Amino acid sequence: MTIAIHESALIRHFNTRKEVLRAWEESIGCRFSPFRGFKMPDSRLYVEHPDFLDSIVDLIITNERHIFLRGPVGSGKSTLMLLALRDLPTLADRRGNKFITGYVGMTGLYEKQMAAAIADSLRVKYRRSWESTQIIDAVAQESLRRYVEEKCRTALFIEDVADNQEAAFHKLRFLADLPTEEMREGFTDALDEPIITLVMSGTAVYWNAMLSFLPQIADRTEPLDVPPLDDMKAREFIGRRIAYAQSRIDSFDPDSFEVQPFEEKAIVAINTAARGNPRDIRMLARGCQQVAAENLRKNGNPIVSNQIAELVCEAYATILREVR
Repeated sequence: MTIAIHESALIRHFNTRKEVLRAWEESIGCRFSPFRGFKMPDSRLYVEHPDFLDSIVDLIITNERHIFLRGPVGSGKSTLMLLALRDLPTLADRRGNKFITGYVGMTGLYEKQMAAAIADSLRVKYRRSWESTQIIDAVAQESLRRYVEEKCRTALFIEDVADNQEAAFHKLRFLADLPTEEMREGFTDALDEPIITLVMSGTAVYWNAMLSFLPQIADRTEPLDVPPLDDMKAREFIGRRIAYAQSRIDSFDPDSFEVQPFEEKAIVAINTAARGNPRDIRMLARGCQQVAAENLRKNGNPIVSNQIAELVCEAYATILREVR
């Protein structure tokens, strides 16, 4: 017996929609949507803030305070952390120490999960049967050994730190306080500075929570507000993504590039509505792509005009207000 399976109207609608979007992508030479989401995007897509990035690295090198990168969701905190993480292994601090770096990008971690994630990121060996305190002790001892024997200081990056369980914070507090008085014994002046620098990220709400619940760390931490993208950087953000989808990213020149099929005024409208937030720029650009794809189907024109951008920004205005 043969069973006929008929597509529902909803499935046909989405399949047609995919075909329309794919036609737009092909019309501008893209292999996929330039505005697809990435959990961990290719570093060639990053739009850098050189001065702001320098301020992060300078604080780590001087070793005077921990760092909290503060900004709304999608503002580029993780990108900045990864860029700083990229640069540190080639640098030395004011005492000539090199850097051992670790990055914890997972959130919602319990106490032992946090301890294990820190140890794994810093390549510190431990037994799976150990409790969280034993794991963190191993991290502390190895960080001390690296500092004394290898002249390497540790920089630990922790993304969206307040999304983790409260007990995990106490492990961070312990690391932030290193070296302990016991560690200092017998080393005279060799251990007169912190051996681990914490670089954390989160929203302003998370920072305020840290001020309330972990003042011991917050008092020794410098909050840095992530700057929004200006219109030129928003243009580069879109230009890089188009070049990436067109397989031209290796030859991308930040001083000379095209943003076709986006009109220049369209990018300004998008960035104004997004307030320089990269996540929101990507969302609005994706919305513009959908409208432009319909135009392409109807009249053969793939351009994202200023009119399209303004219509999309107006349509997304409520969503943007709710997610901020």
